[in-house]
Amino acid sequence: MKNRMSFSYFLKEGVRSIFHHGFMSFATVSIILACLLITGSVTLLSFNINLAIADLQAQSEIVVWVDDSYSGEQARGLERELLAIENVASVEFKAKDTALEEFRAELGEDAGMLDDFDSEHNPLPDSYHVTLKDVSLVRQTRSQIRQIAGVDDTDSSEDTIAMLLRVQRVCQIVSLVLVIALGAISIFIISNTVKLAMFSRRDEIAIMKMVGATNWFIRWPFVIEGLLLGLVGGGLAFFAQWGVYLELHQMIASILPAFSMVEFELVRPYILGIFLGVGVVVGIGGSVLSMRRFLDV
Repeated sequence: MKNRMSFSYFLKEGVRSIFHHGFMSFATVSIILACLLITGSVTLLSFNINLAIADLQAQSEIVVWVDDSYSGEQARGLERELLAIENVASVEFKAKDTALEEFRAELGEDAGMLDDFDSEHNPLPDSYHVTLKDVSLVRQTRSQIRQIAGVDDTDSSEDTIAMLLRVQRVCQIVSLVLVIALGAISIFIISNTVKLAMFSRRDEIAIMKMVGATNWFIRWPFVIEGLLLGLVGGGLAFFAQWGVYLELHQMIASILPAFSMVEFELVRPYILGIFLGVGVVVGIGGSVLSMRRFLDV
């Protein structure tokens, strides 16, 4: 019963302090919301880029065209040299006759334009489809393949991959900087909010200490104040992130149809847990830091 009364008192005092310093409380929640929203958006974008790069790594390949002067047997003999390259995971040989039939199928109703071509007169060369171990090394691997005798030309999506890797690195750096900077700002604002609350109640705190109140009895209302501010900021940030992500999803889908983002429903519980957890940590951390630095209680 005593514990219930104590918790009720702490909660009541914490809520009272929030409304008593309404502007600072609003600023605190706003900063936490902005911090989580900006950092969350950049992190989610980086997460989607990581998935896209992983898909490219699994699907991306270098197409290697064999010199047309090579016979089918000679063309197949290049497989061993391609596999000897360190970054090559696998190779698949495609004979020129197979490539011609696939091309006919792709043309559909227009396949008649290839009627003059057959196995004796085939404009398409033999080729290899090379899968890589590390897609980020596509440029170096392509250069090594071109040095093999019998290789006429190569093709790959290295420009797209390079662009995604650059964006990924930028997102990672920006995300880290934002976490540190905005996290520090949030803790600073919360510290000052709690500092104002403790300063306005300095006479009450002095009396409480004189009648034997423990330090933690005095601290708990301010800890709960920080906790509540963190929860509110984290909760509002989650709903804001939900809306921003859906808008971002639609915008990117219209601009880059090939770049598919994860549905928010799949990451929703994780985002909610992280946002609330970070809000609580920042809120309580700011409160504790303020009490330790500004008042000897």
